[in-house]
Amino acid sequence: MATVSGADGQAVELLLRFARAAHEAGGYPADELETRISELAQALRLDAVQVSVTPTDVNLTVGSIPHQQAYMLRVQPRPVDLYAMGRLDEIAAAVAGSRLDVGRALEAIDELAQHPLRRPIWLLMAAKALIGAALAPILGGGWRESLAAATTGLAVGIVAHVVDRSDQSAALVAPLGAFVASFLASSLAHGFNLAVRDVTFAGLVVLLPGMTMTVGIGELSTGHLPSGLANLANALVQLVGLVFGVAVGASVATSWLGPTPVSTPDPFPGSVSIAAAALVGLAFVVTLRAPARDAVWMCSAAVLATVANLVATAVLGDDVEGVFVAALVVGLAGHAVAHQYRRSALPFIVPGLLMLVPGGVGFESASNLLAGRTVRGIDAAVNTFVIMLAISYGLLVSRLLLPDRPAPPRHDGC
Repeated sequence: MATVSGADGQAVELLLRFARAAHEAGGYPADELETRISELAQALRLDAVQVSVTPTDVNLTVGSIPHQQAYMLRVQPRPVDLYAMGRLDEIAAAVAGSRLDVGRALEAIDELAQHPLRRPIWLLMAAKALIGAALAPILGGGWRESLAAATTGLAVGIVAHVVDRSDQSAALVAPLGAFVASFLASSLAHGFNLAVRDVTFAGLVVLLPGMTMTVGIGELSTGHLPSGLANLANALVQLVGLVFGVAVGASVATSWLGPTPVSTPDPFPGSVSIAAAALVGLAFVVTLRAPARDAVWMCSAAVLATVANLVATAVLGDDVEGVFVAALVVGLAGHAVAHQYRRSALPFIVPGLLMLVPGGVGFESASNLLAGRTVRGIDAAVNTFVIMLAISYGLLVSRLLLPDRPAPPRHDGC
């Protein structure tokens, strides 16, 4: 960077800091992040910028080959932060529209880093409990499963908060959280008439790498092989950790309390699933760190994804086609909202995507493979791959039909 000076040097600094901040905001597939960085480079009139993004680094070159400057940023995968993603989109759009100069854009990125959107710990724990409680009816459970899943989700959230203090300890979140969920669900089944599997899965869903898997498949389908393979490998490691934790938790519960009773749930009426999906969307406002103003869109997206999936699957008679149509509908609705209100589509698309991702199928595949049920495990793995590919294709088609438009800067509250 030392050879770049003056206005160009400040523009390169903005590009690099934007790239790091956008990567750390999480949620962007490699192609979308590369597109955003390239568009900002064009707005800054930087010459011949090339970008390559993976989950662990961002590489940029600026200038023609004889005078090319290369930059590498070492980064780490982060949880989705919709507030940061939205603000960065607004900053980039303001720079492109000449409403914000480079100096003020750098100040805006600094302010974002110094004042991220934070929620109280008690609210974050309550949101994770709400996700567990609301997902239980969607999975076919009744009020007992819902209450037990809320307890399990709360316990998993506490464990994740305590353990996830550094990059080294973060690797233990999946197995420890799965152990707690499995042990607690099995223990509760001895005193209540519970479907243990539904309770365990609903409590664990906040740790399932469904979105990572879907993003990885999408990146492979668009030719971003290093990033796609890295995301899929990361998801596989997390799945194996979850399966290991669930197996140990169930084993310990059986050793201490005896065999776990097998029960059939008494499910809620089907209409309850729609209200439950809205509650999941509300909880996503907290867990995905979205501004409060986006609550309506996120609840609407979760409900739309659930209803579209149910209707499309019933009409077409196939889960894969149903998921494709649901992803297409969510993508089109998200881009339509973005165009109408001149804002980012992400607060609508991400919650809808999370309602569709096949985390449970991937978990089932890993569980079968580790238990030696190879044929069933491979069958579930292929099904997971096809469903994730259908979701990716649905979102790609929606982007072709309604391309993104840059959002103007917003400064309303969180």
